[in-house]
Amino acid sequence: MAEPERRRRFGAVIFLFAVACVATASDEKQSQILGDWLTESKDGIIQISQSADANYEGRIVGGNHPGRLDDKNPDATQRSKPLRGQVILRKLHYDGAGKWSGGTIYEPDSGRTYSCLVELVGPDSLKVRGFIGISVLGKSQIWTRHVGTSMDLPNTR
Repeated sequence: MAEPERRRRFGAVIFLFAVACVATASDEKQSQILGDWLTESKDGIIQISQSADANYEGRIVGGNHPGRLDDKNPDATQRSKPLRGQVILRKLHYDGAGKWSGGTIYEPDSGRTYSCLVELVGPDSLKVRGFIGISVLGKSQIWTRHVGTSMDLPNTR
């Protein structure tokens, strides 16, 4: 093999290695959102996972009202279904730097769905912002990583 060809191949290998390293570093930050999160009001546990389409979603997996129904849902056919097990965060995609956007969040207390932004503000803290139109018109909550073993929380109301 000629020397110029060998250098090109070596350069290509180095380039591919660098791309793989950057992708791996991004994946490590990106995966920190995965797991169980306790809502700010400490009445629900949301499990965030990666969906089949590579977006992120959050499902109610626990809380202080295990049998609560989705009685505020705007779709009357859904009102008899339990909240536990329902996906309330949908289609979040990773933007980099510990931020996710492009998704929606369903608020069971009102039955409304809002646009959503999520930011990892610490290894065990997420800032979750629901809004209409622009993010200034919304509200934020800080969710903390749930480290307990029970999915049933004490009733605080």
